[in-house]
Amino acid sequence: MGLLNSALQIGRSALLGYEGALHIVGNNIAGASSPDYTRLSPDIDPLHGGLITGDLQPGAGVALTGIQRNVDEALEGRVRLAIGSAAAAAASEATFSQVEALFSDLNGSGLQAALSNLYSAFDEVQNTPEDLAIRDLALASAARVADAIRGLREEFARLQENIDEQTATIVASADEIAREIARLNEEITTAEARRSGPASGLRDQRGGLLRELSAIMDVTVREQPNGTVNVYVGSETLVQGNSVRGLVAMEEVDGDSTRLTVRFADTNQQIDVRGGTLAGLIQAREQGGNIGTLDRLAAALIADVNRIHSDGQGLVGFTSITGSYDLLSTDTPLDSSESGLAFPPGNGSFYITVIDDVTGTPTACRIDVDLDGTDSGTTLESLVEDINAQVQGVTASVTSDNRLHLEAGDGVTFTFGHDGQTARADTSGVLAALGVNTLFTGTDARNIDVNETLIGQPSLLAAAGAFLSGDGSNAGRMAALDTATSDYLGDTSVTGFYQTLVNAVAVNTASARDEAEMTSTVLSSLEAQRESISGVNLDEEAIALVKYQRAFQGSARFIRTVDDLLQELVLLLR
Repeated sequence: MGLLNSALQIGRSALLGYEGALHIVGNNIAGASSPDYTRLSPDIDPLHGGLITGDLQPGAGVALTGIQRNVDEALEGRVRLAIGSAAAAAASEATFSQVEALFSDLNGSGLQAALSNLYSAFDEVQNTPEDLAIRDLALASAARVADAIRGLREEFARLQENIDEQTATIVASADEIAREIARLNEEITTAEARRSGPASGLRDQRGGLLRELSAIMDVTVREQPNGTVNVYVGSETLVQGNSVRGLVAMEEVDGDSTRLTVRFADTNQQIDVRGGTLAGLIQAREQGGNIGTLDRLAAALIADVNRIHSDGQGLVGFTSITGSYDLLSTDTPLDSSESGLAFPPGNGSFYITVIDDVTGTPTACRIDVDLDGTDSGTTLESLVEDINAQVQGVTASVTSDNRLHLEAGDGVTFTFGHDGQTARADTSGVLAALGVNTLFTGTDARNIDVNETLIGQPSLLAAAGAFLSGDGSNAGRMAALDTATSDYLGDTSVTGFYQTLVNAVAVNTASARDEAEMTSTVLSSLEAQRESISGVNLDEEAIALVKYQRAFQGSARFIRTVDDLLQELVLLLR
């Protein structure tokens, strides 16, 4: 009887073991399509015991002693790192592609074409300076340049706003994921404390969340003895057990604009994000925005064109003119920061020439500007006093919003940049600095525009150099800016600077595409390795299913056979 009872126990343990194995195989098949599922393997181990005739010990059958999660933690860490790198590269590539599209000039309507048309228009004015239609075209070309620059900057600003909106949304998502990981940490600890073996389903959920978090930002994961994981961003803890520090996106002033930074919610400490979508967005925002570069280009164009234009004359003189730049202070030197001028003047002089309307006789007056960086330099108030003292027929004043205003007396007009015979440059640059007799207004890409004094009055376009009939020399100087180097841009022209900017964007975009392709390839390779270890192969599971089914059926037949023997034994005993 003892041997038969032992045999029944062998059959029982086998049935239970293979039933559990079939359950595990079924679970694998059910989870085959889940990217977060980790393949399980049953641990079926032999049992000791079971004496038979001759004191032989064949064993006591087998039992399901555990469930093995097929996971390589070192490989998981590499996959998370690769996910972060690929996500960062993809975010950068997407943003740089949008920036590259903004610079596209395939249809000839971009800034490159507008600049070229402007310089060509100046050249046409030089050749036919008395043709009002040609002058109108030049002013229209200047307006298109201003519109293109402002429009491009607005697109960049809108792109940055979109990046900030994405950043805020992603940070909120990362915070939610971190809190869910902390919750799962607690559930896993509780579940595994009551039972032997891992809480596979909960661990798979947590693994998927860790990969999601890695796609957002670079994280390091350390599993603890109690089954929880600590999550670190850099060297700082984000999740520890069931506690989470929290993440927030905060707006920060950056010069004239704002940007979002990622910080810990508990300490407001800024996080140095180096991977994931967040890092890609931050990198693209800093390198791809180009707002500062475009502002610099616009400022150089305004300064260079205005400096030349303020030295020229139109077909007629002025009866009145008001500078386009207002000052913060009228009693501080014009070259000081307190004056608030975007393009400060320097030492030098300029000419105001008064022309009698009847006789055409010019009377030139030189106005000296003393600016040497000291507190005794020329101010707007002292400049007004000098003009009123030296120039007969013109009254200078300061407007209510701190601009220079010049008004001609009866029977006279006035011009700049000549002494009645020859050209006399404004060596101080004060006319351009105050916005007097200028083509452009504004200080950068935000507000560049054509001076409203010229709108509808093409005869005031300063094409001449000495107020002579047929003179277009000053327009020629402005046309030469196409290739002339700018003091505001180093050793390059405005056109060359813009082309360099376009080339840099193209290089950055190509580099981002290469990086996205490379990181995607690396990630695919690592995911394939992970799949070979943790993924479910349905063919292999089908084989295991048949194997355990046959083993279960064999165990059932074995028990039935033993039962038959018991029945025979009972009949014999009767």
